[in-house]
Amino acid sequence: MNDFLASAMTQLATVFNGNMGWTILALALVVRLALFPLTLHLSRRMLANQEKIKALQPQVDAIKARLGSDPKAMFAAISVLYKENDARMFDRSSLLGALVQLPVFGLLYKAITNASAGSFLWIRNLASPDTALTLVVLALTAVAAYYAPTTAADTAMVMMAVQILVTAFILWKLAAGVGLYWAVSAFASIVQNFVLRYEQRRFADVTRT
Repeated sequence: MNDFLASAMTQLATVFNGNMGWTILALALVVRLALFPLTLHLSRRMLANQEKIKALQPQVDAIKARLGSDPKAMFAAISVLYKENDARMFDRSSLLGALVQLPVFGLLYKAITNASAGSFLWIRNLASPDTALTLVVLALTAVAAYYAPTTAADTAMVMMAVQILVTAFILWKLAAGVGLYWAVSAFASIVQNFVLRYEQRRFADVTRT
């Protein structure tokens, strides 16, 4: 698979006259477009689970009030309630959405770091870290996290803070070529979140009519 990606980068580089910056952006766009239907589906499942949990909250509160002195019985009752309504305390869709991209990112990381060289736009060396690019990626990550269609505003703020910190920690010392891929990925997440928000608004409008 790594040989395939390396070959794909070589072919794309010929299209862009050997410019590795445009090659990486094109490859990242193709990969994210290929993964988009899957990541969108997993995000829809995650949101559906969140809505079920939100709808069940009054019953959960009643169970807590009734069985608060017996944590084991309380947890068992809540688990039964969730199971009967096909809801999950821990939603695997959000984890799967991240895990499905890890192998692809690992292969792309190896292919990009082996192939990236030269300058691109303001970046002097695609094989070295670039502070300005890191800040661009952090900004895109913040926007994607802020517009994530979560059920609570405080959850969105926590997600944004966590994602910014994790991204900064990982990306600060990575090659700028990898940062370009990350920027495209973050932009794809913004598009996906706007699609999900649009679907939520349409569903809300339909239920009100």
